[in-house]
Amino acid sequence: MTGKVRLGVGRRLDTAAISAAARANPRLRGFVHTVGRHSRGGDRRAAALLEHLILRVLDDVGDVYAGPAITRLERIQVLRENVAAILDSVLRGDDVPPGVRVSALGDYFDHLDAEMRDLSSPRGGLLGDEPIRLSGDDPTVYAQTLIDEFEGTTAPGGGHTEPDLRPAFAGLPAGQQAAMRKVAAEDPAGLWRVVSSESEAAKTAALRDLEQGLGLTDAELADLRAAVDTLGKARSRGFHADPVRLAAALERIADKELRDIVAAGTDVWVVHQLAIHNPAALADAWARYKASAKGPLTPGGFRANIRTWMTHWGRATQGEFTAAFSLNALDILLKGPDYRPNEGGTDLVGIGHDGWVWVIDDKSHRAAGVSSATALTKNLAKNLRDDADTFRTELARWRTEVPDFVPDERVVDAIITMRGAAADIERLPAGLSDAARAAAIRKILTGHRLRLRVTSAMGEVVDVSDALRDLGLRVTPTGPTIPLPPRGGR
Repeated sequence: MTGKVRLGVGRRLDTAAISAAARANPRLRGFVHTVGRHSRGGDRRAAALLEHLILRVLDDVGDVYAGPAITRLERIQVLRENVAAILDSVLRGDDVPPGVRVSALGDYFDHLDAEMRDLSSPRGGLLGDEPIRLSGDDPTVYAQTLIDEFEGTTAPGGGHTEPDLRPAFAGLPAGQQAAMRKVAAEDPAGLWRVVSSESEAAKTAALRDLEQGLGLTDAELADLRAAVDTLGKARSRGFHADPVRLAAALERIADKELRDIVAAGTDVWVVHQLAIHNPAALADAWARYKASAKGPLTPGGFRANIRTWMTHWGRATQGEFTAAFSLNALDILLKGPDYRPNEGGTDLVGIGHDGWVWVIDDKSHRAAGVSSATALTKNLAKNLRDDADTFRTELARWRTEVPDFVPDERVVDAIITMRGAAADIERLPAGLSDAARAAAIRKILTGHRLRLRVTSAMGEVVDVSDALRDLGLRVTPTGPTIPLPPRGGR
């Protein structure tokens, strides 16, 4: 379940749509003309103010209403799945799922009713029947805050401080500086929206709006585009670079070789942040890099090594934890995620609502398909036995430490199931063809009520190869597939 959701609704809106609405709507058009007559910037600056107000208010509406609504919908989805599991079991002629009370169905419906009521509560404010509170401040104070942000006298977030872009501007060629000054004289707020855009799409839209009606030559437009690119990158780098704190971090690094590598590097997004915020992790990364490097130790090589570790270990770790908390079909989790995703063995083991044992391998890869899952294929029998032995040892420890402890029968059955499946797989003849062996293993697993599943909680995997499918492996979604960022990104 997600935490507080900030949607950034305004930043996702095409600014061209706002301009079109302002021209088409009489009230908005009147607002622009009225403000334009009473300000030195005229209609152009008034239109920019209107755009700023709409974007900011939409952001705040999203934070106040849409964000909590998404969190509530997630809770409704969980309740719905719980109800569906009970109803499906009853409709099949079975009892309610093991461990579920009959009265739980009524509790689930009561919670659903309460969540649905809360979900519709903002309706009056959004339709205009009731006032909308977008801030804890007095409405006049809130309005003044919006004006101040537009004028540049304050920045959203109160403590937000913009990087100093003057050195970057001073380094621009004369033509680019001239183009920037010309546009700044006409529409400073519009120019700043381009430079401060947080995405390529937002920058393109803001630049397209800015260029309309400025009367720039083709050469000036080219200079303007190059200049805003340079300043945008300088701004992004400025948010991450902190020379004072980096200097202090360098002084704390005892290893001179590491200190020189960090100081010579230009990667403010990864290496410098580790040096400032997590020197212990930096030292671990340095030790890994030195142990694996095939050639000279360089700042670029160090950065590449860290990024590889982030994608292979960091993404895998987060994938296992996300999968563990997203598999609603599991009633009991016998083996949870850990911080050792690169070690052999299964990732997760659980018991489903129907009593079947699930053995899971998370594959948070970029590829859409998976053709290898050795934890569930080549090493399946060993991993089943190892996990079952671990669970049995843990039950024995609990019996020793807690005299009144009585294990859940489903857990005991799962241990027997896993050991039995492992023994049956190990007894298969060695000379079987791949197809015959896959069919035999699948029959064994089905007979022992054991499922093999692949998840891709932090990846893009949606299918498995025919060979894995023949064994009974399937991909179980843990939520919507979220595209990974481009390779080599910051």
